[in-house]
Amino acid sequence: MSRPPRINVTIDRLVLRGFAPSQRDAIAAALAAELQYQLKLPSTHALLSSRSEAVMKGGSIASQPHPSRIGREAARHIAVGLHGSKGNGNG
Repeated sequence: MSRPPRINVTIDRLVLRGFAPSQRDAIAAALAAELQYQLKLPSTHALLSSRSEAVMKGGSIASQPHPSRIGREAARHIAVGLHGSKGNGNG
């Protein structure tokens, strides 16, 4: 049985404009939880074998009514970006 690949993600800066300070922790926690989920998917493992993305910009996320939804949507946006960058010459 093979082990899933080890994936390290470092977010140096998370810019949250237009959100109350009390919402920021909930957004960041939901982002981290959804990224963990998305990066465990087998479809993501195939994309990440022996590659490195030095920088990936998450872009803009449409406003959601709840902070945790914002974080989850941001993580999904990042996962889609990983799928979309396959074969672009990076890594």
